[in-house]
This record gives sequence, C-alpha cells and structure tokens, in this order.
Amino acid sequence: MRVSVLAMAALFLLTGSGFASAQNRQCLHDQLETRAERIRREKAVELAHEINRAQAIVFGPRGGKGSYRPFEELFNVPATPEGFKVQFHLDQNTYAFSIKDTRDPCAYAVFSDQSGEVYEATPMPFKPRVKLLSQK
Repeated sequence: MRVSVLAMAALFLLTGSGFASAQNRQCLHDQLETRAERIRREKAVELAHEINRAQAIVFGPRGGKGSYRPFEELFNVPATPEGFKVQFHLDQNTYAFSIKDTRDPCAYAVFSDQSGEVYEATPMPFKPRVKLLSQK
C-alpha cells in the first residue's frame, strides 16, 4: 500500500501543475512568434552555423589533422543571443552542442554536432509509460 501511495505521489509531481502550466503558456517560437522573438531565434540559428564553421576551420579540410576546440576557444563566433544558453560537449573526434532558450516555456532549442547539420526543436510532451494497477 505504501509503495502505491509513493508511486501516485511521484506521478502527480511529474504530471502536476508545473508541467501543465508550461503547456498552457504561449510558446515564444510558434505561429504567434513576435518579431523580437523571431530575431532572437534567428540569432541562435546563426550562432549554430557559425560554431560549425569555426570548428571546420580549426579541424582543417576533410580528414584534416586539426582537432575540434572548446566553445570558448572558437574565433569569430557571435555572442550568444540574450536569453539563450549554450551547452557544448567535446571529445577528440566529435563535438555536440545545444543552444536553449531559457525564456521559452516550450523549451525551444537549436542543436548540432560535427556533421554540420543544424536542427531546431522543442521537446516532446511527457507521456507516462506506467500503467496504474487501478487501470485495466
């Protein structure tokens, strides 16, 4: 009985008011996007392309002998747009990064890696995969 009460409490917290309120708020980068938000979004996409360009320069031509650099060491990369946060991961042969809008309740992000392809997305809504014992 105690386990089911804990499971119900956890499920309530995961699907409760915090998540629901984010769903009910207006996304900043949808069909109702304002001009100011569009400009911020476009700057984030431009930043992603410039990160890839800078990495291609330091890595060298295809099969080059260079190595990828940390975000802080890249030259001629524009500033991170206001309200966005860059998360950058690097190893010897690859890199990956995301540029997330910290203001957007829908969690819009731009991301890419050493392939050079730039993606824009928002996370999928949370759908619990747990079936309660009371459900059949």
